[in-house]
Amino acid sequence: MSLPAEPMSTPGAGSVRPHVTVILPTYNEAGNIEDLIIAIRHALKAWDLELIVVDDNSPDETWRIAEIRSKTTPELRVIRRIGERGLTSAIQRGIRESRGSIICWLDCDFSQPPELLPALVSAVESRCDIAVGSRYVQGGSDSRTGTRLRIWLSSVITTLSSMLLVRDFRDHTSGFIAARRSVFEQISLRGDYGEYFIDLIFRAHRRGFRIVEIPYVCVPRRSGESKTESGMISKGMKYLGTVARLRWEALRGAC
Repeated sequence: MSLPAEPMSTPGAGSVRPHVTVILPTYNEAGNIEDLIIAIRHALKAWDLELIVVDDNSPDETWRIAEIRSKTTPELRVIRRIGERGLTSAIQRGIRESRGSIICWLDCDFSQPPELLPALVSAVESRCDIAVGSRYVQGGSDSRTGTRLRIWLSSVITTLSSMLLVRDFRDHTSGFIAARRSVFEQISLRGDYGEYFIDLIFRAHRRGFRIVEIPYVCVPRRSGESKTESGMISKGMKYLGTVARLRWEALRGAC
């Protein structure tokens, strides 16, 4: 699969090809986006960097804040999607637009620390194809509060994914990743919300890509409202459906 470029809504990085691209899929993150851009630039100051904000026309005008910032941040590009929504398609759009040899993304609410990005990138440079920020390996944890239902669903999904899909992998719903560009030349993201990550890790594992998990502590979002809590039951069912589908495909030798 090739990764064709598409027109940018805001021109950014110059002629030097970046080594690392960080994709920031946003929707109503006006209270976080500028500080997050600053934090990522600081964390990855040792690398040639490209930042791509993919915003789904946020009512709080996250895209506008990012566009203003891009005027003084040459490595930043902003894509404002109108009439299109969805986490998975936003990340996939960022991948298509990216130029880096290592591609990263993370949640844009500071629940996943940008300070971990250097460790993820360094791991990809030295010992693996995919490095994942993990809450469920030694040294990692999830300190967010939430309903008992959310905690229970997360536990069930993680346990089933480890049992039925990739036994030596723990955080199947992480969404905090750095990976070689070659991974996405073979694998396109599938899904609607966070279930894409279960699918990605499973197919990458089946293709022999080397995957490591690096611990981090997931903390409550800094500002704004969580997108996970809304529609939790339907999202949880999509996660469980993805696990079942991938297991069936594996048994049939179809993936």
